[in-house]
Amino acid sequence: MELVKRIFINDNIMLVLVLINTGIIFISGFLSDQGGTLLIIDCLFTLLFLLEAVVKIRVWGFSKYWSDGWNRFDFILVLIALPSCINIFGDILPGTNILLSLRTMRAFKAFRMLKFIPNINSLLNGIKLAFKASYIVAIGLIVLLLVFSIITTFLFGNLAPQYFGNPALSVYSIFRLFTIEGWYEMPEAIAENGGATMAVFARVYFSILLFLGGIIGMSLVNSIFVDAMAADNNDEVLEKLSQLEKKLDKMEEYKDVGR
Repeated sequence: MELVKRIFINDNIMLVLVLINTGIIFISGFLSDQGGTLLIIDCLFTLLFLLEAVVKIRVWGFSKYWSDGWNRFDFILVLIALPSCINIFGDILPGTNILLSLRTMRAFKAFRMLKFIPNINSLLNGIKLAFKASYIVAIGLIVLLLVFSIITTFLFGNLAPQYFGNPALSVYSIFRLFTIEGWYEMPEAIAENGGATMAVFARVYFSILLFLGGIIGMSLVNSIFVDAMAADNNDEVLEKLSQLEKKLDKMEEYKDVGR
């Protein structure tokens, strides 16, 4: 029992198991037979991860285990992947073919590798701060996207229905425009179905829209996001510099006392 505890509490051993399991899931994606040996092996790994959770709860207690965010993350991933193991009995138990769709849930177990990335908690904290700093601008960009999607549907829905046939299509097309993907295809499609005046208007309209949403809007969101993440790292550097200055000041004080 002591050996089992050491195995499942050792992060290095669990990382190796996660990597092997991820490789098995990747290889199984190339095979048409979803109920073969690889599925059985993958389910064995799922059971091992479930046993890992049980061992940690027994050793640490449920409160301490659940207080760690990564443990909660691991436990949820195991619960997501566990139902797909019933696919092994698909030819035996009636009605289990419905569970075949759950096999894709196995891929979520690969996310367990995130916890083994060095300084991942600092990175996640930086991302949280960046989201807090940029969410207002992101909301503004979304509002801009929705408003122009509705306007564009009424203006060009009949001329380019493949892009602006309804508001939902327009949202996707305008978002593509904001990411500067295929921005020239949309006004050209309108130009082919409309007159010369409409062609000129469409090109000017989409050029302005590209400038507002793609160049200014997206760049503004990206710059605020990156700046917030960099500011988090700068805070750590400034804190270390502050501590170093305090130590130097104390050394100067000792020198003065010695004199």
